[in-house]
Amino acid sequence: MNNVAAMRAVFTGIETYDLRFATSLQLYGSDAMNPDPDYSAAYVVLKTDGPHDGHGFTFTIGRGNDVQLEAIRAVATLVVGKSVAEVVNDMGAFWHHLRSDSQLRWLGPEKGVIQMALAAIINAVWDAFARYEGKPLWKLLADFSPKQLVDLVDFHYISDAIGADEALELLTQRASGRSEREAHVRDRGYPAYTTSPGWLGYSDAEIR
Repeated sequence: MNNVAAMRAVFTGIETYDLRFATSLQLYGSDAMNPDPDYSAAYVVLKTDGPHDGHGFTFTIGRGNDVQLEAIRAVATLVVGKSVAEVVNDMGAFWHHLRSDSQLRWLGPEKGVIQMALAAIINAVWDAFARYEGKPLWKLLADFSPKQLVDLVDFHYISDAIGADEALELLTQRASGRSEREAHVRDRGYPAYTTSPGWLGYSDAEIR
């Protein structure tokens, strides 16, 4: 990161928000295991003393927000006080720093509430990173070198299928066509779909 403002900025604190939507009233998104979900987000704003903050959230289906927000506050202590540049210059190392806290690990660093709290904070850091760079997040990642991309990945659970060296080789081989692929996506868009409208039971009129 070469952004001067980011080089000087420090993560100073967080604001949290409990966002809930009463989807249980119409049973939207309900199923046999989740009969009364209230689609909700435990939302965090990671504050800096510079011009940009970072926003992130994690998903619950209601009262889980009570627990999730407390977990986010606990995890946030691992980033508050650090410089923005220190964190974003090695996001892979930062991820390992978050998941390796010895006391929080006791609760499960790679599952459940703690994992979701890590996700909210990581999302907020990425958001701040992109804002300081003045790019949408997809463009920030698209401009990463193959080595930078590989350094982001935790290969711990996928090393039987692919390792860091192989991933780096594959990305390096394809680097030459990057600008053409980006131009194609900018021109044509990226195919995507969501199952949510059908799953939630919305009619065509409700979707419109």
